[in-house]
Amino acid sequence: MRILIIDDEKNICTTIQSILEDEGYSSEYALDFKNGLKKLKENIFDIVFLDIWLPDKDGTEGLQEIKKYFPETEVIIISGHGNIENAVETIKYGAYDFLEKPLSLERIVLTINQLEDKLKLKSDLREYKFNLLKKYELIGSSEPIKQLQLKIEKIAPTNAWVLITGENGTGKEHVARLIHLLSKKSNNKFVEVNCSAIPSELMESEMFGYEKGAFTGATNRRMGKFESGNNGTIFLDEVGDMDLNLQAKLLRVLETGEFSRVGGNEVIKSDFRLISATNKNLEEEIEKGNFREDLYYRINVIPIYVPPLRERTDDIPLLVDHFIKESCQFNGITRKKIDNELMQVFLEYNWPGNVRQLKNIVERMVVLTESDVLTVKDVPDFIMSNFSINEQQSIPNDFNGNNYNGNLKTAKERFEKYYILKTLQNKNWNVSKSAKSLGLERTYLHKKIKDYNLDQFRSKNAY
Repeated sequence: MRILIIDDEKNICTTIQSILEDEGYSSEYALDFKNGLKKLKENIFDIVFLDIWLPDKDGTEGLQEIKKYFPETEVIIISGHGNIENAVETIKYGAYDFLEKPLSLERIVLTINQLEDKLKLKSDLREYKFNLLKKYELIGSSEPIKQLQLKIEKIAPTNAWVLITGENGTGKEHVARLIHLLSKKSNNKFVEVNCSAIPSELMESEMFGYEKGAFTGATNRRMGKFESGNNGTIFLDEVGDMDLNLQAKLLRVLETGEFSRVGGNEVIKSDFRLISATNKNLEEEIEKGNFREDLYYRINVIPIYVPPLRERTDDIPLLVDHFIKESCQFNGITRKKIDNELMQVFLEYNWPGNVRQLKNIVERMVVLTESDVLTVKDVPDFIMSNFSINEQQSIPNDFNGNNYNGNLKTAKERFEKYYILKTLQNKNWNVSKSAKSLGLERTYLHKKIKDYNLDQFRSKNAY
């Protein structure tokens, strides 16, 4: 921990410096504000002792200037002409403490020890938030993910309400937590309400709390999610599954920011940011009479769509690598790899469960596979059986090995022809992407396309 002393009396500076060095702290001093500010700009200091009367700057003004440019630096004001008015004013402008001269050795040491605990807590909090951001970062480099990242970065610092839509397993809660962590409310609570997991008869008391005796079993007053989320973020997961009667009550709360606990009359106010998520098409649910139109417009201020995995297949290799690394670390297993054949299976599988399904399968394979390399032999049967069925349906008679009795060399050529064609079609005939997926040079792939006369299939929908 580095400490700077700014005081026009050299003996004061050296006295404080001696005390600090005896306690094991590194310190420097400056005899005026100009040189003190210069030192602050040249080095990182955690704490500044600042005299309130300096020859070139009023200490209160100096405090404001330090806090403007170095908001993380803690400032302790020292003065030989202290009064309550000065102390209150400096604390208001961000000073940690106000010490009067002659300085007490015990008071200096106590204040520094308190600040050291505070700075350590702040450092731990920053590290915790950094780890959370790493945990919830979006893995991928595809265009849909890039657009999603840009939108999150733009809306997160605002207080705008957000509606996240997407299929099950795409990472809607992941996106909601990332928005919260990047928001101004990140130091406050992220409170999740799962609208599909809680029975409708219990949902109201879960959301708004209840008073003692409100119903059988209510032996104590309980705070609800909306009260708990004051100054933080409320996340309504699967909001499309909420009961219609509760939707009406929710709408009133969203309009006024006020509610009462079940069985109570006290009006409670809560200032929160609302993020909702659903896997349903709410406009269709409105037409069916399952969702209130006025509630839909209230929660759908900023819409965010999280794409399914089949719309971002370019991200699968990055996701697989990330999940392998994460699973190996979590389970204390030596880092494993995946071979190209299995990766191709992953790229061509439809992934109805999206990223969640991919993560679960990768972790299962990492834990159960004894080899350091994951192969198609390790993949769950239902993926390979599905893959095999699709393969048989997509192979034309001309490529089907069951109808051919030639030698092995010819069979290999025929399979290579089919495999390259399938890859080209999966990549929408993008030769660069296909070459990368196949592990071939682009010019060599062009040669193969010409050798096998594959251009004839470019306009066809089936193999």
